[in-house]
Amino acid sequence: MNRFALLILTVLPLLLRADPWGKDADLVNKKLKKEKTTCNTLLLGSFAETAIAFHQNVISPADGPRSHFYPSSSQYTLDAMRKYGFFEGFLMGCDRLMRENEDPWVYRTITLPDGCKIKYNPVP
Repeated sequence: MNRFALLILTVLPLLLRADPWGKDADLVNKKLKKEKTTCNTLLLGSFAETAIAFHQNVISPADGPRSHFYPSSSQYTLDAMRKYGFFEGFLMGCDRLMRENEDPWVYRTITLPDGCKIKYNPVP
């Protein structure tokens, strides 16, 4: 009996994880090819990416969106670190955080689907 239960417990998750087939197979999201997913600086870059991921996945959903920019300042810092390396990307992120306020600036604005205007400033 124990072997049968062990077999069911090991095979069942594999069956539940299977991709759909038949007429629903085309509804599955295809995995998108990402450009670059890690920072050039190995030790500090991986630590910073982990800290930013924690902020984006744990703190930000609990605290709510507060950024006046698109992309958000944490995503901007992450993109800058991936493009320019840890040190330059970190400095660009700090500069962006110092400009994070409600004051009107020279940045172009975009209108979100909910009708809110937000400053648009991607990583150069």
